[in-house]
Amino acid sequence: MYPVEPEKPDGEFTQWRLRSRSCAVADVIGAAASISLYAVAGIDSVVSWPSNRVLLSDPDLVRVATVLFAPSFLWLIVSAGMVPDRTRYWRLSLLPAWSRACFAAAAVVCAAVIAGGFELGAAKGAVRVLPGPRYQVSVIANSQTGWTTVPLSQFRFWQASFVREDGFFVFFGLLAAAGFIALLDLRRESARARL
Repeated sequence: MYPVEPEKPDGEFTQWRLRSRSCAVADVIGAAASISLYAVAGIDSVVSWPSNRVLLSDPDLVRVATVLFAPSFLWLIVSAGMVPDRTRYWRLSLLPAWSRACFAAAAVVCAAVIAGGFELGAAKGAVRVLPGPRYQVSVIANSQTGWTTVPLSQFRFWQASFVREDGFFVFFGLLAAAGFIALLDLRRESARARL
């Protein structure tokens, strides 16, 4: 059990943050973007397991992650700075029961996607298709290898390996989604306290 600290009254800026509709909308968008990243990265990795085929190639998945995660995570960091007195109380035990259950299930899926991807083979590198078509692969191990022309089956194998390595995007999506859900819960608690 955690010791109960007396709660300080919120500062004006924190009160504004917790009441602001535009901040709430940004939090909902951030949660949706984080959940989308979680889903897209997870589904793409799992789809590659049986057949070495991917829905999004490694560069496309990285672009999607950048578009969805970078602005969301920056907003999450800024938001945590807006409610500094409240962030120390962010614990799973303080979230509603349905949120904890969803978070636990999502964490199990996250661990399965990452572990399964690495068990089946994950690697870092790049692929490209040249006219002809010629399929080329460059693998990063201890150092990046040059471009090697490979048959289509090997190209798909390496492309799936690179996507599986990006399975960690699932973890980052889950982490950011949990932060946004905690912010939305703080807003709900604050609104209830004002009534």
